[in-house]
Amino acid sequence: MICMNKNMWLGFLNLVLLLLIVLSLNESHEKVLESKKTFKDFEIIYNDTEMLEEKEELYRNDKYIYYLDCYSIDNVKIKINNYLYSLSSVINLNIISIDDLINHGLPVETYTILESEDDPKVDIPNVNDKPNIDNETLNENNKIILSYEQLKEYNKKIKSKADMVYDIDSIASLTREEVLNYINSYKLPTLPKYNGSEKLTNDNVQSILDNRNLDNVKDNNTILKGIVVKRANLRSFPTNISFYDKENIKDFDRLQETELLVNSPVIIIHESVDAEWYFVISPFYAGWVLKDNIALATNDDYNDFINPKNYGIITSPEIVINNVVLNMSVKISIENNKYILPIKADNDYVARLVVNIPSKDINNGYLPYTKENVIDLAQKYLGVKYSWGGKDEGVDCSSFVSNVYRTFGFMFPRNTSSQNKSVGKIISLSNKANNEKLNIINNTEPSLLFQSGHVMLYVGMENNKHYIIHASGSDGKVTKTILNNSTYLNKIDRVVVIK
Repeated sequence: MICMNKNMWLGFLNLVLLLLIVLSLNESHEKVLESKKTFKDFEIIYNDTEMLEEKEELYRNDKYIYYLDCYSIDNVKIKINNYLYSLSSVINLNIISIDDLINHGLPVETYTILESEDDPKVDIPNVNDKPNIDNETLNENNKIILSYEQLKEYNKKIKSKADMVYDIDSIASLTREEVLNYINSYKLPTLPKYNGSEKLTNDNVQSILDNRNLDNVKDNNTILKGIVVKRANLRSFPTNISFYDKENIKDFDRLQETELLVNSPVIIIHESVDAEWYFVISPFYAGWVLKDNIALATNDDYNDFINPKNYGIITSPEIVINNVVLNMSVKISIENNKYILPIKADNDYVARLVVNIPSKDINNGYLPYTKENVIDLAQKYLGVKYSWGGKDEGVDCSSFVSNVYRTFGFMFPRNTSSQNKSVGKIISLSNKANNEKLNIINNTEPSLLFQSGHVMLYVGMENNKHYIIHASGSDGKVTKTILNNSTYLNKIDRVVVIK
């Protein structure tokens, strides 16, 4: 027989009473969760008063996408029978219908998901639905050089020849050795180097090397998909420290590899020690990118943004929409006749933002590949700042050419060394006199002219003079230059015709 004193009995009774209360609360709570019915008596509670500039996707079904306007989803609670539930759980568990939430005043914007491709109500043209145009009725400048179907086949040839084009969608996982091979493909430039007026030291070098986090590369590495949400510098090492050859001369930062434009797809294979950088592989380059510029993506969201059924292509060198820089050739998804910009949500995953883009800056689908369109796009770049590797939001010679041609749907590699052997029919100009070169180049426009480390776009003749448009490091900008009797003509060793 167990004997209990008065205090023990009181403690035991309190425990029993507490258990009865908990069971009662749980039973009531479970009834709410298990009922799956639409509640009419509930209260929406906003835990913050700060209004958001961006809309967050709240919910979607087969027909509609619902965006929460003004408030953060995490800061909206639903009060039911004196219990507080998160807005997400109420919707995901179907406790309250989205329609009842809207009727109770939840600030939601609703957009209809586009119907099937053959739905006559949809007036945004699909990129595959090109109008039937009789080339014979067009002048030489307006004739379509390659149709959309021909261009897709052309891209297969580019991919087979180029050494800097990655099929990232085919990469499901990587071994430790494979990840290290990507990261270790870059070597730090030898000192002396300068970060502005600061002379870099061996300690700087070691700190940068350590930040690569090589000891924590795993044996089996799961691949994360990502989308670029802000134009990003892609670096050979995880640092913003510049490596310039001379003090206070900011010309060629040796750690700057390229720029990644908004809505570019990437796969993420590693993270730096300071947790500020991802090592990513893009379709055209691999390297380190600041995490703030990348949003993680589920497979569905990745396909919605990267392979949308309907989309627009930016046709201006640079526009700024909602403080986001969009450059020529950026693809913008179209949903419900609205342009959708990828943004990074608080959970680091991609979210949708409906934006307005002036019609003069965007084309629905890729532009037709014509001589006139090539020259028109190239001339839009005149005066744009030159910057090595696209740093500081300019362009260098190869990114200028890439952006122009990607606007038609070409899958150009990033660097001149890869472009000059993969993007078209190569005609050698080596050991040719300048007048012979001009005779060969004549009537090839639009074509690319290459010299060692530099690419130029040949745009034809005006007043008996041959002209090129190119991003010139010496001029510090994209410029139009007479080719005749120029130093460029002396150095050109090949012309690449893209037909």
